[in-house]
Amino acid sequence: MQPNKKRGSHFPISGIKTFVTCEGIEAFLNVLEREFFAEIYAECRYDVNKERTDLILDIYCNFGLTESLHHFNNGSWGGMSINKDSHCPSRFDEAFQKLFKDNNHAIDIAELSLHFKDTSVVVSRIQDYSIPEELGSIIYTLSEHFVYFTKGLTEMPYEIFVPVFEDIDQHALEAEGQRGQYYDFWGLYFNDEINHDVLIYDLKSKTLKKEDFFLLD
Repeated sequence: MQPNKKRGSHFPISGIKTFVTCEGIEAFLNVLEREFFAEIYAECRYDVNKERTDLILDIYCNFGLTESLHHFNNGSWGGMSINKDSHCPSRFDEAFQKLFKDNNHAIDIAELSLHFKDTSVVVSRIQDYSIPEELGSIIYTLSEHFVYFTKGLTEMPYEIFVPVFEDIDQHALEAEGQRGQYYDFWGLYFNDEINHDVLIYDLKSKTLKKEDFFLLD
């Protein structure tokens, strides 16, 4: 099926309790606000079955994606390494690791959304801790592929979903859980003034196409 905008669909109703906060969350959000120059909103959901708190983070930036990527490549936005293959500790990593320890290793980021003036980038968890470990590389990849997913700098998608998946067995996909899947296919929403045009961006071929894909939920 075609990808569609699903917010907060990662959690079944059964076994989930929503809390206002978790241990150390205020300090963690303060770091994110400084590093992203943004307003941060967080929702904590406790999974009773997994005995883990899942965070949904919304990061609101008062500038466009192009400006943010420029500062990111200069090392002055996001508190993360600009090297796609680098695994050096960053300020973002350090802040999350402290939050992780403060909550007895029972917390993760389930979804992180970067909201810019011209688009939103929604990153979904594909396996445990995949977002905090891969976010810097995902932003770096946005910069690398910017000219291609904007149709040669002619049109900005108003939402970018990272990742989307081929229409295959979802349980097999979840079991495989490879972080490399972040760099296979993204879902893009364009506004053609009549309809919401949904396209798939293939990172390997650097092409846009219409296919049957889905968001992991």
